[in-house]
Amino acid sequence: MNISTLFFGELEVEEKDTITFIQGVPGFEDLTRYTRIQPEGNIPFLYLQSLEKGELSFLVTNPFLFFKEYDFQLPELAQDELQIEQPGDVEVWSIVTVNEDYTKATVNLLAPIIVNSKNQTAKQVILNDTEYKVKHDLVLNDETNQTEG
Repeated sequence: MNISTLFFGELEVEEKDTITFIQGVPGFEDLTRYTRIQPEGNIPFLYLQSLEKGELSFLVTNPFLFFKEYDFQLPELAQDELQIEQPGDVEVWSIVTVNEDYTKATVNLLAPIIVNSKNQTAKQVILNDTEYKVKHDLVLNDETNQTEG
């Protein structure tokens, strides 16, 4: 399928590259189909581009690259909804917010995006009983910039 995007121009996306959110992202519940766009270079970020609304994309990252102590228990309901069978099938992303001053970027650790890479389904899960917040300061350093991708 071909889509027209605000930031990436015209894109051709194969069905196998589509990620389906089982309930949509909170605030965008009616938009359930996305694809990953990896920027050039060895940077620890990617874009989650909506296939249904070309002007919508989220900047996301693997939170474990920045927050080594990040830890949570995925609720059983989310595991069941995403049909997760093995921990190796799970990808965890966090939405990054970048303001005019990019050095003050934040990452949402309270509501990680969980992806079952085996069946390409996803859900943003809001964690309960945690100290994590929607806006944790994102600090870039040399170690972070040299990730394996």
